[in-house]
Amino acid sequence: MSILKGYSQVIAASILYGLIGIFIKLIDDMPLGSIIFYRLLFGLAAVTLYLAVSGRFFEMKLKEKKRYLLMLGLFEAAAVMANFYSIRYTTVSIAVLLLYTTPIYITLLSPLVLKEKITSRSIIALALSVTGVVMVVQPQTQNGINVIGVALGLASGLLFALMILTSRKIKDIYTGTAQATWSMIISIIVFSPNAFAVSADVLKNDLYLIILFGLLPTAIGGILYFNGLRLVRAQSASIISLLEPVSAVVFAFMILSEPIAFSTVLGGGFILLGAGLIGREDTSETGSSASLRSHGR
Repeated sequence: MSILKGYSQVIAASILYGLIGIFIKLIDDMPLGSIIFYRLLFGLAAVTLYLAVSGRFFEMKLKEKKRYLLMLGLFEAAAVMANFYSIRYTTVSIAVLLLYTTPIYITLLSPLVLKEKITSRSIIALALSVTGVVMVVQPQTQNGINVIGVALGLASGLLFALMILTSRKIKDIYTGTAQATWSMIISIIVFSPNAFAVSADVLKNDLYLIILFGLLPTAIGGILYFNGLRLVRAQSASIISLLEPVSAVVFAFMILSEPIAFSTVLGGGFILLGAGLIGREDTSETGSSASLRSHGR
């Protein structure tokens, strides 16, 4: 049951993460640094309320490997900044595709960092999923694509991979809620100089969007993702997370009236097939490690 719970949490978080691009599109009159700061601020407020209501403040106690918490927050702050600026300097499609080079980095790095072997099933699932992402986002190849934006997009994929690997290193010490909360606290400190880079009138006009941005993909999505990450392999989580661009396209159709092409539907099928393939592999090997994962996050 724990493995199914982990998958459901990662899937739900990935769907919520698909809202990120929508909010960036809707909040177009604020500097990106300010958007990130206030998104994190309201996200942290929601998480704090959750901890108070559930009586789980004890999870926030600092233990060993504190440096990994710091690394987690710094990697998250850098990944978000790189991704947002990649969207600004290129296109949403190209930025999303470059961000989702994460599974490639995970597959290459997890044997070195986490001692997880690369199986033939992982390679096949990776190929299917990346192919699906290419179909979904339909990267544009027109001339004039900003080189800096492309570089930042690639960097966002690597930084997100490092964030996943760091989270796995402390999975038995800090709960998913603790990881999500501490990473937000660290990121808020990093982006605090941007708090006053926006006028009060602009902030007031966009306040409801910022609150929703902080609540849905930031607070709820972050907790679900970190909780699920402890119950599944890092390679699996990174591939399942490819559901995010699928949900982003659906949300864009529903909210922004952007059309859905046949290639989007086909690509989504490839992503789901890859996620299902890697999921079967995880289920088959869960027995030997169930005792380590059954206590949840």
